[in-house]
Amino acid sequence: MSLLPQDRVQRTMAVATFVNTIGNGMYMTVMVMYFTRSVGLPASQVGLGFTVAGLVGLVAGVPVGHLADRRGPREVSVVLGLLAGVVMLAFTMVHSFWQFLGVAVVENLVASSNRAARGAMIARFGGEDKAVFRAYLRSVTNVGIALGGVAGGLGLVFDTHAWYVGLIGFNAVSFVVSALIALRVPRMDPLPVPPGANRWLALGDRRFLACAGLIGLMSMQFEVLLFAAPLWIAKLGHAPRWTVGAVLVINTVLVATLQVRMSRGVDTVAKGVKATVRSGWVFAGAAALFGSIGWVPAWAAVVLLLVAAAVHSLGEIVQQAGVFELGYELAAEHAQGQYQGLLSMVTGAAMSLAPGIYALACVDWAPAGWFVIGAVFAAAGCAMPLAVRIRPPALLAAKEAAVAMEAAAGQAAVSAAVSAV
Repeated sequence: MSLLPQDRVQRTMAVATFVNTIGNGMYMTVMVMYFTRSVGLPASQVGLGFTVAGLVGLVAGVPVGHLADRRGPREVSVVLGLLAGVVMLAFTMVHSFWQFLGVAVVENLVASSNRAARGAMIARFGGEDKAVFRAYLRSVTNVGIALGGVAGGLGLVFDTHAWYVGLIGFNAVSFVVSALIALRVPRMDPLPVPPGANRWLALGDRRFLACAGLIGLMSMQFEVLLFAAPLWIAKLGHAPRWTVGAVLVINTVLVATLQVRMSRGVDTVAKGVKATVRSGWVFAGAAALFGSIGWVPAWAAVVLLLVAAAVHSLGEIVQQAGVFELGYELAAEHAQGQYQGLLSMVTGAAMSLAPGIYALACVDWAPAGWFVIGAVFAAAGCAMPLAVRIRPPALLAAKEAAVAMEAAAGQAAVSAAVSAV
């Protein structure tokens, strides 16, 4: 895929994503310092507020995804984008913990809802290879957040209320601009619901629930570089603090440059499963490297740490390629928003537990805990082939049987043509 997609609609979605993620990068960089230093909330209250808000926000994914399926994902996403801008602006007006908690809960409800609606949009406009387009958007997201992070860094340097409010206000504007850009995406009528289909099909799909559970467990890997590794580095003390930033830079660069390329060949469910299995072993290898840095001299610890970050980042890229394929291909087409909302809910719940688990396993119980975490990732990856074999709902089973028959007929036609030659 080129710098910008050839398809006009995909190009529009990419630009909207880029604009919004620049603002998100600014907000993510300064949010903790703003609420603690500028608003004056204790760090413990800020952490508690974000945790509670994150968990509450998860409940919106499935119902709003269903709404996007039935009313149109573009319409729902645009409304949520405008609402997100208003909520983000409300953060600049909080003065107490309860005000902060209330706004944070609404912000997370809107964000969770928007992820479901956006997933449905990608499913409708992603073309024949939705996973590659989703990978492209992930690369765009990483670049946007990185650029926003640079601007956010200026806010940390000046460390004034005006700078913090200005950056958060810019993020609010980015939501509105992104929503207005998304209006250029054409409206598509909802796909018809097959006769006899369960209204809440995703919640009754045991195969998808099992796969989502494993994906959620493996998605806890996102917190390894953001949370576990920095705490481990701080505890050991013999690796320079600048290596924390270097780890994140390595991850950002590798994801931005390799995600599309490494996702392009993952274009079937079987390949999505293989990618998931492979990523589990890569994560295990990276965890072993992280756990070993305390056994080597300081200079070697730096090298080992950077190598571990690179290995983990490659595992992340491969794992996400599998997620993109499985998340869309195992879902019913008429209910993509509902399925993407469910997947987002499960992965969000798992990731909310990650910091507490890593604080024990990768710091208090380290280095042994690192090897245990690696083994869990490998086991989760290896369990994916079993999860995919669970019988899906009758509606999906019939669809997949038809696709398999069509593929077999095509292969037979190719074989016959080769034989004739």
